[in-house]
Amino acid sequence: MSVIRKSIKETLIPVELDKGDTLELTLSSGEQYNLEVEDTGAEILHTDLKELKVEESAAKTEIKFWCDIKVNGASYTLEREISTPKSFYEPWVIDGVRLWLDAVDDIFDYLVETHTECRTNKVAKSPAVRYKDVRFALQEEGKRICPEKLALWCPLPEKGLRIEDCYRGEDCWLGAYNGASAHGGLDINHPSGTPLYAPVDVDDNFLYNSLEMGHNNNRWRGIRRWGNGCDWILQSCHMTRQLVPERRPIQRGTKYALGAGTHIGAVEHSHFIFKVYDDGELYLLDPWILFWQMLRDNQAG
Repeated sequence: MSVIRKSIKETLIPVELDKGDTLELTLSSGEQYNLEVEDTGAEILHTDLKELKVEESAAKTEIKFWCDIKVNGASYTLEREISTPKSFYEPWVIDGVRLWLDAVDDIFDYLVETHTECRTNKVAKSPAVRYKDVRFALQEEGKRICPEKLALWCPLPEKGLRIEDCYRGEDCWLGAYNGASAHGGLDINHPSGTPLYAPVDVDDNFLYNSLEMGHNNNRWRGIRRWGNGCDWILQSCHMTRQLVPERRPIQRGTKYALGAGTHIGAVEHSHFIFKVYDDGELYLLDPWILFWQMLRDNQAG
């Protein structure tokens, strides 16, 4: 059992914990906020697979997962679903802190990680190497996930994000691609040539894979370095064309590429990835957290 100590920042705080671990979070007021992980779990709600963890084209697997926690001594259960209409959820607010339950390792009792990374970080625990049990993202109530208003990363359906708009209805964060592979990003269906915009000011941008380099895809990365030492790494894939020079800053709202046209598979879509480098650790997070804030910012006008 470990105690992890962090303090509220102007940007979202990611943290990974094991059962029995406690997060001691210092709030803006100086008050202490204690979150202890008691238990985690996952179960299959529905699957078309003949055999778990073996992909079948267009198969669907729906999973519920949860985490039992104590916050300042009071017990709570946080529960989520993936690849269902509940995939795009409202975060919890408990004792003045907004909580996103990002992942539990229990889902890998039923899924494999072959469709890009999405598990919690590996930790060495003799005699085996294992993963941490749960990942959260947190921010103080009343604060945004970053100090800037976010631009929409791409045009969105009028009703907001829906699971049916994620490839074939499965490719939300962690969602079961072909029923068996946890999806390491968020797919949003839209026609080839749909514009993509920088959600925040970006300090550096470049293609880390491209057709020109000999890869099967055009994959873009933008990096934002916040003043508190936290880096955000934003990635988009399946782009048809990059519209801005590489290795230069770009401003929030800049149309940097056209999406949804390269190596798309069965449905034209763009693939979005969100990573945070904070306190010397790299965290993989649900892009929904970004879109949640974008939708709030853009509804506010």
